[in-house]
Order: sequence, then C-alpha cells, then structure tokens
Amino acid sequence: MGRDEDNNLVVESACDSIQRRCRQLEEEIIRIRNELQEQDIKPPEVVVHEPTGWQWFWIHTGRIAVGVCCLGLVLTVLKRRLKLYF
Repeated sequence: MGRDEDNNLVVESACDSIQRRCRQLEEEIIRIRNELQEQDIKPPEVVVHEPTGWQWFWIHTGRIAVGVCCLGLVLTVLKRRLKLYF
C-alpha cells in the first residue's frame, strides 16, 4: 500500500479477490475525488435575464407615468371634494 507521483493511493495484493476489491475501492476514491474537484472548479452562476439599460429606461418611465397618473387622480378627487364643501 502506498501513493504514486500524482498522490493516488496504490494498493497491491496477491489474492485475486482482495486485488479486485482494492481496484473497486481505488476507482471509487478516484470518482469521488474527481466529483469534488468539479464542484470546486465550477464558476459562479451568471444572471442571464437581467434587463438591459434601454429596458430599465422604459421600466422607470412607466413607473413615473403611473405615479403621475395616480397623483393626478388624487388631486382631481380632492378638488371635487373641496368644491362640495365650499
């Protein structure tokens, strides 16, 4: 039992069943190590569906337009109510 140049675990045996089992375990260790390395290498997720500058312009323009319409509606209702009292 030992390690090679790539820091892999190397197991040698004389019995076939032990040798077969050792190879299975070596393959399992290599598979797990590769999976862990893939998780470390993955880049962070990138937001793909973020609005562009032009789209943000229209979003903010629409919000301002709705605000102005609501303000106009409120002022109109207040004007009518004030006329009723005076």
